[in-house]
Amino acid sequence: MRKKLALLAIATAAVTVVTVGSPASADTRVIKGAYVYFDPAQNMFGIGDTEPDGRTPYLDVSVNGGPMQTFGNHNGNGTWRDVRSNETGIRDGNSLAWRARVGGGATSSWVYEQA
Repeated sequence: MRKKLALLAIATAAVTVVTVGSPASADTRVIKGAYVYFDPAQNMFGIGDTEPDGRTPYLDVSVNGGPMQTFGNHNGNGTWRDVRSNETGIRDGNSLAWRARVGGGATSSWVYEQA
């Protein structure tokens, strides 16, 4: 129960960030079943699973126009996964295109930003 409440609090805070964030802020995508954000201070993504539906939330990301990489959180509802720069190859100044996706479900719009 604590994990679910913590994830709900994080998702609520993320909506606030999206609403009032500045261009230098991390961007966030919240869709049914997934919560994905980018933290430019650490060049890191977070992927949360927000629905007990058996579907996996994914992050799709392209760095500097390269091939799309896909990272999933296969740990189930109420869990979180960090995707760090050593996995993605993201460095300061890189151009990113990324989105949140749920296997067999919703897909967010693309986010375009600089690391």
